[in-house]
Amino acid sequence: MPSQTPEEMFADKSYDGWEELSPRQKVERMFSIHKSGHEEGEDRFSSNLYKGLRVVSVSTPTPTTSLVTFKYTLPDYYSNPLGNLHGAAHALIYDNCTTLAIAAVSSRGFWMLGGVSRVLDVKYVRGLRVGEEVTVECEVVHVGRQSAAIRGVIRDGRGRVCSTCEHDKTNIDPPVESKKVKAKL
Repeated sequence: MPSQTPEEMFADKSYDGWEELSPRQKVERMFSIHKSGHEEGEDRFSSNLYKGLRVVSVSTPTPTTSLVTFKYTLPDYYSNPLGNLHGAAHALIYDNCTTLAIAAVSSRGFWMLGGVSRVLDVKYVRGLRVGEEVTVECEVVHVGRQSAAIRGVIRDGRGRVCSTCEHDKTNIDPPVESKKVKAKL
């Protein structure tokens, strides 16, 4: 998929009917948009993540907060020499999953493109073996007009915390054209 400007992405038919979608449908649509860019024969950095990631639950306690849970079986290609999940793979999982969590509260011109990362801080608590199924919990703590704060936790199969993240993002959505009728003088 060639690079697109935010304006070109915004005009993509994949975003048609966005306002009518439920929060879960928005997350699933954004997931599909991200995944489809990886199925056109291009091998991009996060291509392999979308092969096994799945959405488990989506809720929106308030209009600007969400809780989204994913399941993922850790593949061999994300391992370090010890057979554990590589630290960079933790960051990759968080970067993508927390971005998908923003979709639940998005609307046209308000985080519909997912924004760009400013800070992604990962704290590692315990190692994870490749082949293990993990739970990725993402919480959109705050999303405003220009910035968002998201937290994440990766848990092992026994429910133990293995890493946490804080992700700060900046909105890149182009302005929405106003439908207001201009007064004629």
